Amino acid sequence: MNAAEELKQSFPESVTGVGLQTNKPLAVIKKEDLLMIAGKVKEMGFDNLSVVTGIDYVDHFEVIYNFFSYNNKQNLALKVILERENPAVDSLFSLYKVADWLERETYDLVGIRFSGHPNLVRILLPDGWEGHPLRKDYDMNKEQWVTIGEDGEDIVSTDGSGILRRK
Repeated sequence: MNAAEELKQSFPESVTGVGLQTNKPLAVIKKEDLLMIAGKVKEMGFDNLSVVTGIDYVDHFEVIYNFFSYNNKQNLALKVILERENPAVDSLFSLYKVADWLERETYDLVGIRFSGHPNLVRILLPDGWEGHPLRKDYDMNKEQWVTIGEDGEDIVSTDGSGILRRK
């Protein structure tokens, strides 16, 4: 029995499906049970949270978590399905400190919020950036420029102001 099947057996109401994600055992879980399940995952020896990624589908979002156990040399993926409006799920920061950066990246690029995250701010794009580039509703035709202000701060503009042009 793989780790996803073990989770399904232990938490039949919380794990809504099992399968494989790129040859890794996968458990699909209810979003409200994420912290409980992730706690169990850590107890099972999965000491590394290596990836948190968000995927935008037409009618919903998914968050995929990839875990690895160095002692057991095993992978495990968890998937949480989120509603289209106001996609949010609990932060795993309390269990895996690396979630600080991984969740910020997912927030920045996909716009998924992680409740309880200690510092959920952009990590790749400047604060003034409008939208989340990996969302289907992101306006690819809207031009945004980033320049550096006098104090070294990033300045985002949509009209090209502040861009130095060579003559």
